[in-house]
Amino acid sequence: MITSKDMEELYGRENLVTVPRSDIERFRLRPQDAEVLTEVGLPRVSSPYFTVQLEGGPKFLTVIDVTTRSGKDHREVIIGGPPGDRGMRFSVDAHEGFITLAQLRGTRPRGEVVNNNLSEFIEFLYRIEQHRVRTAQHPADCEESLEELTNALMRIDPISLEREDDWWSIALHQLRGGGVGL
Repeated sequence: MITSKDMEELYGRENLVTVPRSDIERFRLRPQDAEVLTEVGLPRVSSPYFTVQLEGGPKFLTVIDVTTRSGKDHREVIIGGPPGDRGMRFSVDAHEGFITLAQLRGTRPRGEVVNNNLSEFIEFLYRIEQHRVRTAQHPADCEESLEELTNALMRIDPISLEREDDWWSIALHQLRGGGVGL
């Protein structure tokens, strides 16, 4: 599991966002997700895949409560989005902990589960950023680093890479091809 020290070393303290314990109760998150938000934090920006600095709405830490067709209460907490994309948001499911990426534009919003929990999501961001830093400093290591990254992500959450059109599969494909925009 990635620690706050790991995050600070990679992103820098100024690029991390944590949620004060006094604010966390209103989200009604699972304890392990609350712990990640209060202790480990989220990167302010982990370009090109994630930012908490959102354009448009819903904003960072917006709580969305809905009642499902079956009458069950459901809560999502917005934790960020892809940089520059006003229509997509990452959220954490307050009850089950899944991280979802929702496409909010259009007549019917769509979504996909991108990770099983917030800890895995943070680890994906962290490891991708490690790869980006390593290859910027040592371009000759790109292929080896990408192979190590892919293997690590598969060990952490293989389901998130099952299909070619899954968010993280697309991200890895773009890293392989040199493109970074999604």
